[in-house]
Amino acid sequence: MTGTLLNAGDEIEVVVTSAKPFGLFVESDSGVRGLVRGGGAVAGATVRVRVIEFDAAESRFSAKLAG
Repeated sequence: MTGTLLNAGDEIEVVVTSAKPFGLFVESDSGVRGLVRGGGAVAGATVRVRVIEFDAAESRFSAKLAG
C-alpha cells in the first residue's frame, strides 16, 4: 500500500481480524495489517493501539494496546 506511513508512537484505531493466544491480528482503516502482542479482544472489535514499529517494505506494523 503506497502513501500510508505509520511512525513509532502513532496511536490509531484498528479492527481485530483474528485473535490468537499470542496476540491480535489487526487492520487499519487504510488496509495496513499489523500484530498486537497480547491483548484480550475478539475478532470484529475496534481497539486503539500505539505503533511500535512500521515496516514500509512489507506494509505492516507491530503495536501494543494504547492506554
